Amino acid sequence: MTGMVRLLESSNANAMGRHGDVPPASILEHQGRYPSIALFLTLTAALVPPELLASPTMIAATCAALLIGGLPHGALDLAVLRRDAQHRIALVVSLYLGLAAIMFAIWQVAPAIALGLFLAMAMVHFAEDWAAAEHPFFALGIAVALLSAPALFHRQAVGDLFTLLTAEQAAAGLADALLLVAPAAAACALLAILLLWQGGHRVTAVNAACALAAMILLPPITGFAIYFCLIHSPSHFRAGLKRLAPATGITRPTIGATLGGLTIAVATLQFLPITDPSGRLFAASFMTLSILTLPHMAVPFLLRRLCLSAQAVPQRI
Repeated sequence: MTGMVRLLESSNANAMGRHGDVPPASILEHQGRYPSIALFLTLTAALVPPELLASPTMIAATCAALLIGGLPHGALDLAVLRRDAQHRIALVVSLYLGLAAIMFAIWQVAPAIALGLFLAMAMVHFAEDWAAAEHPFFALGIAVALLSAPALFHRQAVGDLFTLLTAEQAAAGLADALLLVAPAAAACALLAILLLWQGGHRVTAVNAACALAAMILLPPITGFAIYFCLIHSPSHFRAGLKRLAPATGITRPTIGATLGGLTIAVATLQFLPITDPSGRLFAASFMTLSILTLPHMAVPFLLRRLCLSAQAVPQRI
């Protein structure tokens, strides 16, 4: 936990421009000034029979939404590079593809490790959504709570999903680990939400509460989709667009990168031994998100380590 907090503090420092670049627009400014959609869908989904939300058709639709709604915010990475460092495009694309290939390889040879790595990366990445919290520890607490909360009331479902992803029964132990940390993380998240509300970040507090409620009350895939598609991805995408403004010509590389991500999902689908169609789509969707999360988080860090100038390094959106 301490290491993750330090990594988060480093990430926040980079985002605030300690490398000499202009501080980007705060993600929290674009956290979503309209929490009503997430709130409405959370409340509506809570009234829907769980068996309907867990139906193969609904799972397939939810996974498709995760890819279509989630990939564009990461695809802005290349648009930022296109504006800031056109002569570095080949290097960055190579790093992206190389890291994505490494993550894909880990899924093939050690899927349980890949899943654990994905969860850890997601916790650090999602903590960035709550940077207005009093301390990075609270931001990380919300992120850990969001990913561990489904285990509180859906432990068996989470374990089954992890087993499906990895084809290893041992992976269900990760669900037990999430269940162990969930109560403390949820308490930390509730305190952080209260602090956000008292600090004047009302929309952010409502978004965090909606996301946490969705993760606790709804089936795991549905809860995650509400948070990822309605809170995380739109806020990062809007922040990225503001950073790029008034740049033009970002539509084509963003669409191209998004289609590239969908291509990875289709390719991943071909390597899965799962026979159930909805299970195959779920596994391919989450593996794709993990495959793209590694370069999404690591490429800016690696470029700085390669001693490139700060102006030529795109900040992660």
